[in-house]
Amino acid sequence: MPDHPNTPRTFSTDDLGSALSEIMEHVDTRGWGQPPAVFALAPTALLAEQLPDVISADGPVFTPVEEEFDDLDEFLATAIWPRAVAGAAVAIEIIVAPPGADDDGTPRYEVTQTGDEHPDEEVARLVVGVLRTGADLALLRLRPVPDEEPELLTHPQLALELRAALHDTFVPDEPEASGRN
Repeated sequence: MPDHPNTPRTFSTDDLGSALSEIMEHVDTRGWGQPPAVFALAPTALLAEQLPDVISADGPVFTPVEEEFDDLDEFLATAIWPRAVAGAAVAIEIIVAPPGADDDGTPRYEVTQTGDEHPDEEVARLVVGVLRTGADLALLRLRPVPDEEPELLTHPQLALELRAALHDTFVPDEPEASGRN
């Protein structure tokens, strides 16, 4: 833990994975048929320093803070995170696409508004997160089948477009180059 909130701290992919697992569990408690959700990943130590009566510094490395938005694509295209936010995550329901003839093993999916719209399809929940420092991770859980424990899966090529869109929310807009010579 840093001695001062402005002291940079390096967060690991394991820290990100713990936060994404917490988000997955949180969203799972809402059941299936949920719209997408976006979370800021705030360092718990920083929040505990600012809100000691509300948050304990002994908690997980990140505290996910759910954000309000109307349209996910618009949010991802326009979001700018405060410097204190160390990462961001999105939880969405998807339809798992069957493998194609030339499939390279990368999981394929189609985004759906809610999984309940497709009761006969293989539906999953996808939680994707990135850190300001560049680390990223995606977790996938299939909609549970009765009498089966749902498995939490990941793949290095899963949700690359969504990972890139989340990374872009941490890239400051570059001022346009001046036309002067």
